[in-house]
Amino acid sequence: MEERYRNIRVRFRVTPEEMAVIERKQAEANIINREAFLRKMVMEGRVLVLNVPELRTISALLGHCSGNLNQIAKRINSTGRAYEGELSETKQELTALEKAVRTLIERLAQINS
Repeated sequence: MEERYRNIRVRFRVTPEEMAVIERKQAEANIINREAFLRKMVMEGRVLVLNVPELRTISALLGHCSGNLNQIAKRINSTGRAYEGELSETKQELTALEKAVRTLIERLAQINS
């Protein structure tokens, strides 16, 4: 039989109220495995769940810009021409996205400290 990586069992008792809190926090953290949740809480001291819709928005915008750049590259490869307006617009979008990502990363770093 294969040796378990985690082979030491830890047991403790809780009240029904404490168990309800554990279950609620585990659900909030969206961690299905109770052992994993409790281990994370003990080792890291907290579980930080970030619901950051800005990340989805930024990701979608990056995909949009990537698509624009791909279309520009195809046109250049097939015709040898690029439209200055498209290039300028895409460059502005990418600059705005870069700034938004940098700001968001700085905000997230502050939460972790």
